[in-house]
Amino acid sequence: MAEQKGQSFLKGTVILTAATFVVKFINIFFSIPLANFLGGEGMGHFYTAYDIFIFFSVLATSGTPVAISRMVSMAYAQGRKREADKIFRVSFLLFSVIGMAGCLVMVVFARQFSILMTQGDRSMYAIAALAPMVLFMSLSSCLRGYFQGRSNMTPTAVSQVLESVVKLFVGIALALYLLKTTGLPELGAAGAIIGVSVGSLFAVLYILVYYFKKRAQTRYMVREVPVSSTKSILRDIVVFAVPVIVGSTFLSLLDLVDSSVMMYRLQGAVGLDEGTAMAMKGWLGNARKYFDLPNAVIVPISTAVLPLLAGVIAKNDRRGTRETSTLALRMTLMVAIPAAVGLCVFAEPICDLLLYSQPEDAAGTAPLLILMAPAVITASLLYTTNSMIQAVGKVHIPVINMAVGTVVRIIVVYVLCGIPEINVNGAAFSTFVSYLVMIVLNVIAMHRVLPGVPSVIGMAVRPLLASLIMAGVSYPVYALLSMFVSGKIAVVAAIAAAVFVYVLAAVFTKAITRDEVVHMPKGERIAALLRLK
Repeated sequence: MAEQKGQSFLKGTVILTAATFVVKFINIFFSIPLANFLGGEGMGHFYTAYDIFIFFSVLATSGTPVAISRMVSMAYAQGRKREADKIFRVSFLLFSVIGMAGCLVMVVFARQFSILMTQGDRSMYAIAALAPMVLFMSLSSCLRGYFQGRSNMTPTAVSQVLESVVKLFVGIALALYLLKTTGLPELGAAGAIIGVSVGSLFAVLYILVYYFKKRAQTRYMVREVPVSSTKSILRDIVVFAVPVIVGSTFLSLLDLVDSSVMMYRLQGAVGLDEGTAMAMKGWLGNARKYFDLPNAVIVPISTAVLPLLAGVIAKNDRRGTRETSTLALRMTLMVAIPAAVGLCVFAEPICDLLLYSQPEDAAGTAPLLILMAPAVITASLLYTTNSMIQAVGKVHIPVINMAVGTVVRIIVVYVLCGIPEINVNGAAFSTFVSYLVMIVLNVIAMHRVLPGVPSVIGMAVRPLLASLIMAGVSYPVYALLSMFVSGKIAVVAAIAAAVFVYVLAAVFTKAITRDEVVHMPKGERIAALLRLK
């Protein structure tokens, strides 16, 4: 597959995973101090802006990398490089316009969005500060989708790291300055978000430079079939991207509805004041952030699998389709199951560690994280199966399934958050319920459009067994260490022990195979070290 042989599925996944781990690590140094000096109320304003941004960024960009990646991959698989380049140029122009429109709407209606989400206007500054990122995300999504379609994950990886580094320094500096000079948590949150927007701008500039360098080195075939018309490319982008956008919009709508309905029910039915309800929203936002940590591995899997699947499907390679699909699911389960078990077992010490100066926020966040932890498995499978179904061209199926999940979540949030004894816990529980509904529907559809793929439940048995062994060993280690050293040191050591034990347990239970390991960088050496046969 031309360039695809340079970066295989596993290699591309490893590159993105490594970058995402670095990004998550940098984000810890961004979010931990932010949560500790802004407090629950300030983080409530921060997450309110993100809820609005995610909705607009989804409308502007969610279908872009997916559509471009699939179309470019198929063009390259057929030896049509000029076609691939034109696909990028057309989509770049299209989504530049869309991104600019989204940016303007966020700025103009920042106050109205704040009132809608929080029953007050104090979050408007953070919302307006994040608006430029809609444009920057639109541009970077086109660029990343193009290179992902060529199975080149390097520019995506480097740009993500660069974005996080700039965000860390600019965001923390501005947040501290504005909070110190004004004393207003909403302006501190706005300062942090300005750093996020600036980081996104630097990422765009890097990938643009990378694109023009690579373009200058590209050699076209002398006799290449004529490229499609601009109208035809636009039609193909719209046909493929719009269903993906609609489906992703349902996911972002979950958070918007979750947030607004939760705030309405907490203040209306339960009778909490705005400050208390906003603090609870901050706890839920913290729990979601920690819940999202396993995506450091899961998202790279779903990102890498789509262009590769599209390529083998374009060549009618049924065996390659089946093998790639099975590998993607196995890798997802190998990461998601131990992550879910680990978050559930270590929820309280993790929150105590990350929210070290806010014990009340840590105590409020931990129960929410426990309720959400099982959803790591279902959410992770959703990302991967969505990509698999989209690669086959059945883009409408995830849309329908996510619509059903959205309705279920709205109902659960409305009912449970209005019960005083449950309150914000209802929003956390709804996360698990909605993702469970979506993935059940997705798995049924996957077996229909990709026959021959093994049962997900069957593939989950051994990773689950290895994860239970991990929990059974690592938590006593934490309990023992906490008697002699601080809880912070104990939980870090216990998590390190958990990773080590899980790898050994995965080998012992044969949850991981030699064939999977040898395709990784230094795979032969790793397989020999683990004594895999």
